[in-house]
Amino acid sequence: MFRRVWLAFLRFAFHQFYNTFAFTYDFVSAAVSRRHWRAWTRAAIPRIVGTRILEIPCGTGNLLIDLVAAGYTPIGVDLSPSMLRIAQRKLLHPERNRSEVEMESKDALSLLLRACAQALPFPDQSFDSIVMTFPPGFVHDPLVFAEFHRLLADDGRLIWVDAGRLLPRDFFSRLLNRAFDAVGGDENFSRGAKDLLARSGFDARIENVRDEASVVMVAVAEKVEQ
Repeated sequence: MFRRVWLAFLRFAFHQFYNTFAFTYDFVSAAVSRRHWRAWTRAAIPRIVGTRILEIPCGTGNLLIDLVAAGYTPIGVDLSPSMLRIAQRKLLHPERNRSEVEMESKDALSLLLRACAQALPFPDQSFDSIVMTFPPGFVHDPLVFAEFHRLLADDGRLIWVDAGRLLPRDFFSRLLNRAFDAVGGDENFSRGAKDLLARSGFDARIENVRDEASVVMVAVAEKVEQ
């Protein structure tokens, strides 16, 4: 009973966070990660294959900006209009976000799309890499991974960044890690992600990416021949 109530509360809280309070997302993510969040999401970039890149959900567009700066032309999908508006502003006004990315309005708009992860409006095998970083609860819906399997090229790659943790060097870091655990970013990610991906037709390996004060997990998955 308590677990059902807790999960319902989390769904409501995250819905508000990603919509009504989307303008706080960058500040909150930086604060709770002690400014490691952006580096954690960038862990996806060296593991990308090919040139046709989908990021879902793209959130406020930080990783999209990093991907464009790295020479890619990604497509970012999100269900939240609020998140997409923020991402669009960042792409159109890089000077406000200390970014070197400069884009025409039509190019920025072409990178962004509002869509549901369970029914993405792209043909089969449209992408070489699909990237998701700290995704919300939709990852537990098997329809989502069925869509990813459909959209990836046979030699494509799904890259899932999650379960960031601070090295427990002080009280504040330990406290934040407990908060991460409470919302599902716990140390069970490695086993859970591999099992979830295996059921969806993917073979995955889990990599730990460390810096001087934190660690984040990256699931790198490829389609299994069927």
